[in-house]
Amino acid sequence: MTWRVERATALPPGFPALRETALVEGWRMLRVLEEDWESNVLRFDLPGEALLAGWEEGELAGIAWLSRDPYAEQPGIARLRRLYVAPRYRGRGLGRALVEAAAGVATEFGYRLIRVRSPAAARSFYEACGFLPAVVRSATHIRPL
Repeated sequence: MTWRVERATALPPGFPALRETALVEGWRMLRVLEEDWESNVLRFDLPGEALLAGWEEGELAGIAWLSRDPYAEQPGIARLRRLYVAPRYRGRGLGRALVEAAAGVATEFGYRLIRVRSPAAARSFYEACGFLPAVVRSATHIRPL
């Protein structure tokens, strides 16, 4: 499967349906993303930020946000946030495509490392995508670039 992953400058069409799917599963991460967008806290326009949308045949299937890691004490460290793939698209490579797109964007921005804080259920996914278990309080995994 070839996914179309692109950078977005706003919450993409189809976002409300994706958010509702996440909420039904018990994940609030996309609700928080939307609240931050609506309150102008987040606009994906700061240096080093990008919103990535994954599409299949015109349907929004997944999303991820890359930013500077606010917990990093040194420059050059990105944070992958709010990665979510709708259940019907899981296991088909979209999550990995979003991670790889984020790594490409992070490299463009000059980051040398990506950190993520994942729930236990997603840890093997991140490790399969080249992340290493982390020993820092604010992240569960890191991926050198």
